Amino acid sequence: MCQHMPGTERKALIWGTDLYGYIPQRPPIVMVDSYYGKDDVSSFTGYTPVPGSLFCDRGFFLEAGIIEHMAQSVAVSAGIEYKSRGEAVPLGFIGAVSKLNLHFQVPVGKKLFTAITEAGKFEGVSLVTARVMCEDRLAAEGELKVFILGDSK
Repeated sequence: MCQHMPGTERKALIWGTDLYGYIPQRPPIVMVDSYYGKDDVSSFTGYTPVPGSLFCDRGFFLEAGIIEHMAQSVAVSAGIEYKSRGEAVPLGFIGAVSKLNLHFQVPVGKKLFTAITEAGKFEGVSLVTARVMCEDRLAAEGELKVFILGDSK
């Protein structure tokens, strides 16, 4: 898992609808609203669940929403990487979620900060770890196997 997380004082580099250039999702499925950049090992995203969102129920962000947020955080990171090389943003999908631990339910309206770290990559399949923080507390963590279509790097 990644070693550090951005603090709430960190400024987003890309946010809102500008992120649509890096992910295939569109409302009401968008579960990432900010990109904070990357360091040597991880990239950082954020999301604030809003009332009435597809993945919110009874004042909480559902487990499915957290998993989708993790996956879209991977997509944003990949999209930015591809665009920086002058390549088209690829399509991808989650092949597996493992070692998922949800430590507490995230209340609607609370900002999430997420670190995505690539653990390995082979023939278009990436294994990534995700750590989701909420108010400086670890809310969720897990591994995702992500298939990127058309990528054999």
